[in-house]
Amino acid sequence: MKAKITFPKEPDFFYKDACKEVQAYFETNQIDKYGSNALLLKYVLLKVVCVFSYLLIFYFQNSYRVYLPFVMLGPLGIILALNISHDAIHGVAHSKKWINSYFTMQMDLIGANSFVWKKRHQFGHHTFPNTLGKDPDLTQTEIVKILPKATHKFYHKFQHLYVPFLYSVYTINWIYIRDFTDFFSKNSLLKNIPKKEYLKLITFKLLYISIFILVPFFYTSLSITQVVFGNLLMHISASYFLTLVLVPSHVSENSVFITPDSDGKMPYSWSHHQVITTTDFATNSYLTTWLLGGFNHHVVHHLFPNVSHVHYPKMTPIIKRLAKKYGLEYNHESSALHAYISHYNLLKNHGKQ
Repeated sequence: MKAKITFPKEPDFFYKDACKEVQAYFETNQIDKYGSNALLLKYVLLKVVCVFSYLLIFYFQNSYRVYLPFVMLGPLGIILALNISHDAIHGVAHSKKWINSYFTMQMDLIGANSFVWKKRHQFGHHTFPNTLGKDPDLTQTEIVKILPKATHKFYHKFQHLYVPFLYSVYTINWIYIRDFTDFFSKNSLLKNIPKKEYLKLITFKLLYISIFILVPFFYTSLSITQVVFGNLLMHISASYFLTLVLVPSHVSENSVFITPDSDGKMPYSWSHHQVITTTDFATNSYLTTWLLGGFNHHVVHHLFPNVSHVHYPKMTPIIKRLAKKYGLEYNHESSALHAYISHYNLLKNHGKQ
């Protein structure tokens, strides 16, 4: 029987002070932790752009330009999920529960099962980020060597060359394989799945296939080959956009990977663990923050996952100042490009014998 993973007590007042200052921010500005109206407006705008892009498939059906809306729909779906569904899964998109449920469903509409992702994200990744054997986002195959202590294969020295190509099918694997694998593998995070969730899984997968494959095939002049190629382009653009967002925050050349001791005890307290294992990037860029739903303010998100991302730009300076005060290293890359280069360097460095 594996030992229960536990964090030691907080060694200082870093997290307590952070909570006090964040609470003072809300009280001073007379606001709450939810996204509310700001997120409602953002959803309407993003949804309109997504629907308009989808309709362009029918408008361009007799032209090679028909592939443009497919390429656009990939990142747009990811942007919608990052900005709207992610906050909703944490229960902070809006103060009304039914609106959060509706926003969560937007993830299912773009093909990714929200039930599985909530379990993986909230109860796996958020609790134990970068913890070997506990963070589901660190699960890897032998094809890629992310973890420094993973078994080395001779071909890993080339992974910085071939892994970027593997990233192009990230969302295809997620939507058509990983969701089903998670549902039927019965891992510790997905025990006793309600029957309605199985029905929801199948229903939304069929709806997704209908929207992006069957409808364009039956109601345009496009051949099945053209529709499938368009979908492939959509997934490639979505995959690269998503990996650009996700990997720098936890898998960069300066990332720390944690292993609990034989008794299951972690080396750092919970709040220190969140800061040490997480990296921010481009936090001074309003456009990056708006497009990525605050994912670039990742440290504050891990410390305060129960707060909407619309507040992160005001909260990040608090965390940076307190981290410096208490001697905690705050990891930050100046831009998304630098963050992705840092991830590339990790692949190159860990590929060496």
